[in-house]
Amino acid sequence: MIKKPLLLLSALCISLLISPASHAGKFYKWVDSQGVTHYGENPPDTETASVVNVKTGASSDQEQAIEKLEEKRKAAETAQQAPQEESAVEKQNREIMANNCKIQRQNLAQLKANRRVKETDANGEVRYLGEDEIKKRVEEVGKYIDENCKGL
Repeated sequence: MIKKPLLLLSALCISLLISPASHAGKFYKWVDSQGVTHYGENPPDTETASVVNVKTGASSDQEQAIEKLEEKRKAAETAQQAPQEESAVEKQNREIMANNCKIQRQNLAQLKANRRVKETDANGEVRYLGEDEIKKRVEEVGKYIDENCKGL
């Protein structure tokens, strides 16, 4: 009982192995009277032709090619997303800098408008800044604005 299916299976395998060779047509090569080399499936009647052995190349592995293309697509996609993510971070940083500049401009306006500026220290005690301290703060805030707030 087992011999019959095994025999059929082996016959099928052999026929599959032989079939590509049987489907490959014969190609002929010949040189005509003018010295031009010709190739064809049918040999000419007037010329002597030699049979050309045609070797089929290995079939390309389509799955590997698809995987490589998919990897390249993913790499390109991540490369595109990285600048977009960076631009979101840059946008957030610009907003923070703009807010800081707004606060510093308000501080500068307060320092210039009021002659009596009070400050609360770490202990919670309130003290008034002197003229020299106010001038120093105006210079520091102005320098910060000049360096960091251009275009904001």
